[in-house]
Amino acid sequence: MQINKKFFQNIFKTISYSLFQFFYKKIEKVSDEKNNNEIQIINVKKKGDLDYQVYTVNNGRLYTDRINDTAVISKNEIIEKASFQFRVKNSIVYNADIKKNIVFTKGTPRLQKKISGSVVSLLTGGGGNNNYWHWLFDVMPRIAICQDATNLDKINFFLLPNNKIKYQKETLKLLNIFEDRQVSSENFRHIICDKLYVTSHPVVRSNNATNDIQNIPIWISKWLKETFLTSNNKKFFKKIYIDRSDSTSNVKHLRSIQNEDEIKRFLSSQDYEIVRLSEYSFQDQVSIFNQADNIIGLHGAGFANVVFSRPNTKIIELKTKTHLGKEIENLALSNKLYYKALKFELIGSDHANQFGHINVSINDLKKNIN
Repeated sequence: MQINKKFFQNIFKTISYSLFQFFYKKIEKVSDEKNNNEIQIINVKKKGDLDYQVYTVNNGRLYTDRINDTAVISKNEIIEKASFQFRVKNSIVYNADIKKNIVFTKGTPRLQKKISGSVVSLLTGGGGNNNYWHWLFDVMPRIAICQDATNLDKINFFLLPNNKIKYQKETLKLLNIFEDRQVSSENFRHIICDKLYVTSHPVVRSNNATNDIQNIPIWISKWLKETFLTSNNKKFFKKIYIDRSDSTSNVKHLRSIQNEDEIKRFLSSQDYEIVRLSEYSFQDQVSIFNQADNIIGLHGAGFANVVFSRPNTKIIELKTKTHLGKEIENLALSNKLYYKALKFELIGSDHANQFGHINVSINDLKKNIN
């Protein structure tokens, strides 16, 4: 029965893909960007001599699967450097050759939606849909890049990975991008518009995305501070422990501290405030990290907020010994913070790298919190 179901599903997909290719034509070529009169490329230079490109495409089309691939299309040809196709090999995420983009094999199998006016795409891959780290470092900086290329007040719409999560709504509002200018890729996976703006990736500078995200360019940290770090009369805490009991990874049992109750009791006795970030507004999170002198927590996206911390703030990241990534360490050091990683043995072998469960030694904490 299951085999028959899959058989008919495959037939349906084949027929539907063929119909969409008939209506929207097959994508077979990579655009010659320099000789396409519908494309304008604006170069933007950021601190550290980093060059970015903003592609402006008249009558631009865009198709995305919302996870791995996004194709920017002009005259039925894909624009290579404005598109991406992320693949995973040996736990490394890389941007594959343009010919691997999904549109070459499946076409654009969604109803095309016409958007009148100009659209800025902030799409970045699956991470931007619901991950705070990727939202802050992959999605938001595209706005900074576009600001240097065009007047964003005159942009009609912004195409977003998602706009339902609280921090997404709050950051967009702070940037004066209100709901009447927001379009979510959840409902708009295949669009055509009068003028489409797409930036090169703010962080991924090579084909090795896993390596590049270890080193967030310093201009992004500075822009986030300048944009979101404002005076707040609220007084928060000098010492915080990031409680991840509300995180997706914790709920899905992907990453946790097995003796966390014990850790919380100990840190509370040392005047640490136990903070669940989801209970605070984005603006309050910014202030919490800016006011704290000492920050401790299990590896996770909440550490993205250290970009708002003052120089010399002390950061302790708790992680598994199998996690070799240095994204939080490098982010802390580039922002002139003190950083220490406490690594513990992985419990079991169901997970690897950044995922898994640990027991945190109280003695190790005692030695390092001062």
